[in-house]
Amino acid sequence: MSPSPTGFPTEESQPRRYWRLVVGMAAVYSLLFIMAQMHRMGGAVVAPSIAAELSLSASDLGLIIGAMFLASAAMQPVSGILLDRFGTVRAVVMLLPLAVFGMLLFAWGESVLSLTIGRALIGAGFACTVSGLYIFLLSWVKRENFTMATTLVLAVPGTIAVLLASTPLALLLEELGRGYLFTALAAASIVVVGAVSLMVKEGPRSTRLNRAPQTLRQSIGGTLMIVQQKRFLWIAAYGLTALVPSYSIIGLLSGVYLQERFGLDTITLGNTLFALFIALNLGGAMYGPLDRFVGRRQLVVASGITTQIILILTLCAMPMLGYWGTAGLLVAFASFSQVQPLVIAQAQSLFAPELSGRVITTSNIFMVGGIFVFQAASGRAYDYFTQTLGLSPVDGYRLTFLVLAACQAIGLLFYLRAPAPNVDKNT
Repeated sequence: MSPSPTGFPTEESQPRRYWRLVVGMAAVYSLLFIMAQMHRMGGAVVAPSIAAELSLSASDLGLIIGAMFLASAAMQPVSGILLDRFGTVRAVVMLLPLAVFGMLLFAWGESVLSLTIGRALIGAGFACTVSGLYIFLLSWVKRENFTMATTLVLAVPGTIAVLLASTPLALLLEELGRGYLFTALAAASIVVVGAVSLMVKEGPRSTRLNRAPQTLRQSIGGTLMIVQQKRFLWIAAYGLTALVPSYSIIGLLSGVYLQERFGLDTITLGNTLFALFIALNLGGAMYGPLDRFVGRRQLVVASGITTQIILILTLCAMPMLGYWGTAGLLVAFASFSQVQPLVIAQAQSLFAPELSGRVITTSNIFMVGGIFVFQAASGRAYDYFTQTLGLSPVDGYRLTFLVLAACQAIGLLFYLRAPAPNVDKNT
């Protein structure tokens, strides 16, 4: 490899120093990823609190919690342009003020509208964070090692985010109140993005450093070109449902479901959600090694999706199951639900390396947008089952989970039509 354009050591000449540098910068950037994931995961903890405080319905909660994902999806084209033109660090710095303002609005808002706008601004402000992590890794890690690096890097900070977004968040929310807690999170976000801007750099494999910046027209044209490719659309169609079960069941409904069904106190509820979120993050780490060991990415992904569906159906079929059995099924389900790094790796492998950033952000439009659609829809479905049809809360949750499982099954059918990685680019 030629000397790094950034002046950093190369992998061939100084491998130990090179990887210490990569790991160190990944650790710093992961602080920002932790902040973003804490807001994503914390929806299940925040939902019961604001529901009790403001007498909100399930539909209200679905709108408020899901707004973050709608805004994040809507910002992905902008994220792609910023990442292509300015790189990961400058892109996240440019957008973070939106998240800070959103946290302050969510901290002190008293209406469904203000809380929804606050969550939406948080989603918009962190829109570059996950995509930026992928772009950062692609600039330092060989493409064939991308999936392994991504699953491991996502798992470690994701687990730390769980530590913050479960019992500690529940206790702080109860002790400090929503206003002071989210104001403190806004201040912490400013400190973290300052550290990222000072310490994280693009690597020698960054395609942005080796080509002229694209114009706005070229950037939009690149996104449209990807969306028009049939080989990508099958993955995009599955992407709409890819994160739906995990973020609708674990990230939204699990807190109110467990609290309403078993009458859990704050600490027990926080500990249960902690176990679910740990499984959600550490379970995802198994897919990278499985991908390399099996060597058939679609088989690994399809098996993971099928297992999720089976576990949800089992939960629906056992309405009288006790607390430990219910929690066990939810933990098992969470463990198999994080297949998106493999799906994104498959999507970006179908295009030239210089389009990797655009493919990732375009994939996120469908994946993150699907979270909002189904979180909002799941809240309305539950209200319909319980209020319109007059079903019990337990049956309302069972039918809502059943609908989500059906959506995931439909998504699986789309995914099975997607081409395998590294197929002929002209097909």
